[in-house]
Amino acid sequence: MAFDPDVVYVSPSSIADFEKCPQLYYLRNVFRTVRGLKLQQITPALALGQTVHDAIDRLVKLEPSERSLNRLLEEFEWSWQAISGPKGGFTTEEQEYKQRGTEMLNRFWENPHFHTAVGAKIPNFPKVDLGEKLILTGKLDWVEQEGESYHIIDFKTGKNEQRSDSVQLPTYALMVHEIFNTTNIKASYWYLDKTSEMQPVELPDLQQSKVLLSQKGEIIKLARKTNSMRCQSGGQSCYACADMLAISKGVGKLVTIDPARKQEIYILIKKNETTSEELPF
Repeated sequence: MAFDPDVVYVSPSSIADFEKCPQLYYLRNVFRTVRGLKLQQITPALALGQTVHDAIDRLVKLEPSERSLNRLLEEFEWSWQAISGPKGGFTTEEQEYKQRGTEMLNRFWENPHFHTAVGAKIPNFPKVDLGEKLILTGKLDWVEQEGESYHIIDFKTGKNEQRSDSVQLPTYALMVHEIFNTTNIKASYWYLDKTSEMQPVELPDLQQSKVLLSQKGEIIKLARKTNSMRCQSGGQSCYACADMLAISKGVGKLVTIDPARKQEIYILIKKNETTSEELPF
């Protein structure tokens, strides 16, 4: 399929950005640097989540006979090296976050399910057509077939539980429905910072989810078309977009470039900085 610049892609994270603040959405999803790359602000919580997810992702792609706790922790250590120090937004608290990551992975391994589980074969970024020039996409942590049903498992590394109105699992359920032509789908969150058990989540009706996501996507598409992506506060910035706006204006330090994600990664050091644990994974 030829590239169409008019097609708008939406995902659970981009929808969440827009609903927090249209300017936050613009800065994270539309704005490009002089290198043609997206902006990303790295924080310790985000770095922790990325490394834990990367370690699990590489482990479960191995044959069951090759999986072990030692291998899992080795993968984590390898990933951590890439975000250590300023590259992960760390100042003095790095060892505390790294210890949390180690504890999460030990908790993951305590549950024997993933010692032998085999994932269903799905694209890295499945796509669902939501309407004219509007496509839904996202990255699923894990999907497996259990008898006649498919089970979606999303790993959470933040301290807060996911909001009940999150569109993340409904999005993933739509993708599984499109890929495997089934409505027999269940889903769970696994809060790795708290428990060794998965938490089942009741999914909404697939058609209702598609209608809701189409409506949200059409609003974003119209905002892009009309360039209506100003701060929701009516001012220059708000709590949601202030940091990204500062980075876009040259405040912040470039710590690395991620070619795979096509991002420039920045840190923004502020006095009395606090870190949000509300993450998209």
